[in-house]
Amino acid sequence: MHTLNPVLVQFLYRSAIESLPDKYKEIYRFIESREDELEMEAVNESHFRQLFHEKSPFQAAVSHFSLDFQTIKNIMTEAQAEIDNKIVERLKQIKWVDMSMDSNTNDTERKNWTYVFVS
Repeated sequence: MHTLNPVLVQFLYRSAIESLPDKYKEIYRFIESREDELEMEAVNESHFRQLFHEKSPFQAAVSHFSLDFQTIKNIMTEAQAEIDNKIVERLKQIKWVDMSMDSNTNDTERKNWTYVFVS
């Protein structure tokens, strides 16, 4: 099994977010951006957890979208499940094609190429 290229993983992740219903996408991105801000501010994992508790992205979403906490939590849970399902489905569609090429030189100078096909 091939390890996945981080660029491909990010592509699949962004693509899955784009496929969310507009309201889910908006809330998901809002919370994700707040989490990213806290991550940039934090000096370590413990500090991040402290900041997350003090400056909860979920509470910010409650205020910003005028929805209750449980609704925001449910939307995020459903959005994450949908994102995960879409990524798994796309990964099942990936077909690895080994296109190793011999440059007609000795083995130490062999050039290897691998392609991935996503439909």
